[in-house]
Amino acid sequence: MPGRELIEVTNGPNKASLMHALADAEGRLQVSFDTQVSSVEANVDAVHEITDDGLRLALRGHLTSGNLRGAAFVGAYDCQTRTGRLVLRSA
Repeated sequence: MPGRELIEVTNGPNKASLMHALADAEGRLQVSFDTQVSSVEANVDAVHEITDDGLRLALRGHLTSGNLRGAAFVGAYDCQTRTGRLVLRSA
């Protein structure tokens, strides 16, 4: 897929932190996702529950740190294991 990159999240925020960042209309609150290579900071623009238990989420947002700063992402995230995948599009 040209213009897309997959990032595996090995450790991320809890659901409360995601929802808190989502509620920040000014976009100053960020969350951190650890990967096998490094950590990335992100603003969260949308969160949707995928499962009835509320632990699996679909995320949308953009990165605010590193060489991928500005890249938009969509992803699937598990709040219980704090793992998931982010699919990036170039900024």
